[in-house]
Amino acid sequence: MTRKHISGTAIMRFFHCWRAMPIAVLARVMVLVLAQAGCGVSYVAKDQLTPGQSFRDELASGGQGPEMVVIPAGRFLMGCVSERDCDDDETLVHEVRIAQPFAMSKYEVTFAQWDACVADGGCGGYKPDDWGWGRDNRPVIDVSWNEAQAFIDWLNAKSAGGYRLPSEAEWEYAARAGTTTQYHFGNDESQLCRYANHADGSTSLPWRNESCSDGVHHVAEVGSYRPNSFGLHDMHGNVWEWVADCWNEGYAGAPSDGSAWTSGDCDTRVLRSGSWNYEPRMLRAANRSGDSVGHRFYINGFRVARTLTP
Repeated sequence: MTRKHISGTAIMRFFHCWRAMPIAVLARVMVLVLAQAGCGVSYVAKDQLTPGQSFRDELASGGQGPEMVVIPAGRFLMGCVSERDCDDDETLVHEVRIAQPFAMSKYEVTFAQWDACVADGGCGGYKPDDWGWGRDNRPVIDVSWNEAQAFIDWLNAKSAGGYRLPSEAEWEYAARAGTTTQYHFGNDESQLCRYANHADGSTSLPWRNESCSDGVHHVAEVGSYRPNSFGLHDMHGNVWEWVADCWNEGYAGAPSDGSAWTSGDCDTRVLRSGSWNYEPRMLRAANRSGDSVGHRFYINGFRVARTLTP
């Protein structure tokens, strides 16, 4: 890539007037100067982000953070609005308002991203087993909720910050992408193989995905299936995804503002999305599960969210 030249006159003019600039403006101008000089800076001005835009932050340790997609503000009905295959803990349908845009990682956090954390001295030095399925671009598995938090702590320390686990409401809002059906593409389970790595449930061995032409019987590389209309991949299936909320058996008393529910059984946290060895009903946008904060499991992973407002 050719580096753009910045004239000495332009630099002198900048330093002549920088004292009069508001700090926020100064920061953006400095980043533009560095970027034009070819310094590899990736700065995202929060007030310039638009829904659907994707971005990645440069990390102080080298490389880039997860690819993030801006999710728009809005309202939605949370719970089993499709009235199909509902579980009791999903049936108190309630409106949630997401007042501000936020960002969600386009893919589940991968082994490559986790291993970068470990190589930099983070994530407790823990190297999860890939069960022989491969690392690199596959979602990291065998990580507990506590360990997901350790990755986020590292990510925030190496970036501009704001990363976190999504709330359960944010996760469902992002998974639905404006829909009220079982899946973001509709209710037709025969189409699920285009959008999700899952088990078809037609045999006694749930990991035999015989109805799908790809024949995947384990964790697939992220991005192997079609995204939803928000641009997010694997919101159904592949691996269960930790979210921030404490476990509650239903939605009575749940927050209506999209924030994480921080009361209830906080030794157990919510999991969403289903996984590669679960049948279609467990991959529904409304489906919920939970697990102990310290438990590692070969079907559990996570994706990250990022706050975009002060």
